[in-house]
Amino acid sequence: MSDIERLRLVATVARTGSMNVAAQVHGTSQPSVTRAVAATEKMLGFELFERGSGGTTPAPGALHALAVIERVVAGLDELRGLGGSSRSTIRICRTATVSLPDYLEGRITRWNRAHEVQVEQCIVDDPVAVLRSGECDLAVVHLTGPMLEGVETQVVRALGRAGRVELLNRPAPSERVAAFLKYLG
Repeated sequence: MSDIERLRLVATVARTGSMNVAAQVHGTSQPSVTRAVAATEKMLGFELFERGSGGTTPAPGALHALAVIERVVAGLDELRGLGGSSRSTIRICRTATVSLPDYLEGRITRWNRAHEVQVEQCIVDDPVAVLRSGECDLAVVHLTGPMLEGVETQVVRALGRAGRVELLNRPAPSERVAAFLKYLG
């Protein structure tokens, strides 16, 4: 397994808080994820996660390292997209505090394995503004109030009284974005 593949697994563990979920998302075994995390921790020289009955949480002082890992993975995805004259990625923006629901993370991973057009995540301060400006194709946001005007929404996680996590896109999405949204169902 390459270093970047290990970093992808570590980033998914950080986002999902579970090595089992990370294994499901990437279509691999839980022991493979555990080995990838251990190899990354050995390479870095410090622990990234604390494991417990409640799941996997970032170790004290590891948040900065996990944010750098997320940027490295996103940066590589962006570099891969520079190869052609047409944009070969679908960008999903979110804030650092809103994680993708497990099923969406898994669908993205499976899409990326099967399609030339890759879906990449980016962390931004205001995903709605980035979506409206055209700098990303989709946005994942946590909403507690009414639907937003000027965007189409799809609820991807209901949080009860705490609101809902929604996947947003601009009206009349491009063919590649429409194909991805259809794939999501």
